[in-house]
Amino acid sequence: MKKEMVDGLMRRCAVCMRDGADFPTVWNTILKGHALVHGQPVQAISDGHARLEIFLVTGQRLVFDSAAKEFNLS
Repeated sequence: MKKEMVDGLMRRCAVCMRDGADFPTVWNTILKGHALVHGQPVQAISDGHARLEIFLVTGQRLVFDSAAKEFNLS
């Protein structure tokens, strides 16, 4: 069940980004109040560019790559 919830959350974020939203909009409209999200985004640097990591209650991280403007699961 949680896998389907995580997949759905990622799809919603991806669609929102494709529709032109920026990360703050995705955070405030989808992620901030979602039951899977645990805490605030944490900024990290990887391969020379910034990314934001959103920790999930499943122990996974939803990672927003600011250069590619896409979400991945880690």
